[in-house]
Amino acid sequence: MPTVSRYDFLPEVSPGILDLHSYDTELLSDETPWKVELFQVLLSQSQRFKALVLLGRFLDMGHWAVDQALSVGILPYVLKLLQTTVMELRQILVFIWTKILSLDKSCLVDLVKDGGHSYFIKFLDSMDAYPEERAMAAFVLAVIVDGHKRGKEACIQPNLIHVCLKHLQLANPHETQTKPLLLQWLCLCLGKLWEDFHDAQLIGLQADALAIFLHLLSEPQPEVRAAAVFALGTLIDVSDSFRDGHGGDEDCDGDEKSKAELSIANGLIQVLGDGSPLVRSEVVVGM
Repeated sequence: MPTVSRYDFLPEVSPGILDLHSYDTELLSDETPWKVELFQVLLSQSQRFKALVLLGRFLDMGHWAVDQALSVGILPYVLKLLQTTVMELRQILVFIWTKILSLDKSCLVDLVKDGGHSYFIKFLDSMDAYPEERAMAAFVLAVIVDGHKRGKEACIQPNLIHVCLKHLQLANPHETQTKPLLLQWLCLCLGKLWEDFHDAQLIGLQADALAIFLHLLSEPQPEVRAAAVFALGTLIDVSDSFRDGHGGDEDCDGDEKSKAELSIANGLIQVLGDGSPLVRSEVVVGM
């Protein structure tokens, strides 16, 4: 059975972002000229928002569309646009990058090199964005840190851990149906960052991540519980890792690390009989 750590699904775009009723959709109807025309309007500041909406609509047609857009060289354009501070472009840029990274991770080196990760961390920390939009930003960041050492090291500097933990604490599970999706991807993002990265694990423990995640094990949505189990599982080896000489023992003594590991194990044991097979499979993997 696949685990939640393998990105079994993506956050969905919020209603309205790709609404083209007020736009000319001719660029999407002709297979040949749309590429050149779209690149031209991307370079024009006055037409940029329209071009990005059209691009987002095209990418939303499926993986074939993402592959075609990448093959004609769209990447440098959308990478450069991450440097813009125009507020109205934020949501559609996050959506576009969600679609790109769901298919192709080859651009991660350039994305991190250009500081693109900071763009998504700031968006994730923005309270004026819809929860499902911030879930997309969390997905992008999870991909950036997934087995990517330079991505992990880059994201630890702008306080990604504290941003994720803050919003996990602020979240109200009874608000909307989209809130659990944000909780899930915040958990997966932290789990991917902590995975085999001892400095990040220590920061998480010092920021009281255990208490936050143990509380999430009682969330009503099984996907959230499974994501929390996955994240806790990436922390369970922290005691052995630091005893082997990784990280700074001056900040956290051996007894504290052992207590943390024991707390994680006890928490996972409590959900070993969870009614969801997704949660139970993550417990087995985590332990």
